[in-house]
Amino acid sequence: MSYINVIMPLVEFVPYINDMVVKYDCVVYLREKNTKDVLYTSKLNMENYRSVIGDGIEDKLFFFVSLKDYNEAGISFYDDEVCKGTIEGIGGRANENEVELISLRLISKEAEGKIKRLFNAIRNKLKKDPTIGVGVQSGSSRYPKFFYQKSLTDNKVFKFDLNNDKMPVIKPL
Repeated sequence: MSYINVIMPLVEFVPYINDMVVKYDCVVYLREKNTKDVLYTSKLNMENYRSVIGDGIEDKLFFFVSLKDYNEAGISFYDDEVCKGTIEGIGGRANENEVELISLRLISKEAEGKIKRLFNAIRNKLKKDPTIGVGVQSGSSRYPKFFYQKSLTDNKVFKFDLNNDKMPVIKPL
């Protein structure tokens, strides 16, 4: 299974991939909890993404990029037919001192060609962007294919999980 790992706040990642999302006619969704801890999804666009993502998110961020525009609040992107056209993203929380790793993956092993092309386009944009670095280290482990936003290296701590201080921090190679 192929992953793209990038250290960048989700609030910056959404506009970063927006040109490709538009090109491939996709929709970005964020999974949220309401006040009764019921999960629902919200569509993200360039007008609302900052307010929908918000600040101070305590739970792991789950977001999805889908080929289809679903109007159902409780849609499951893991259903057999839905997942074939969906990229799952986890992470991207940030606070004033820390940024969490974003992991992207194609949910289905039999993903549709268009969503595979979008996934590869995101990876290629990250590879070619001079503002994005490649290769990180955490503890004694090296991750040569992880991407990170270079502008964050001086003032942010990179983490796998914002809520788990026991995990070693991530540092650029």
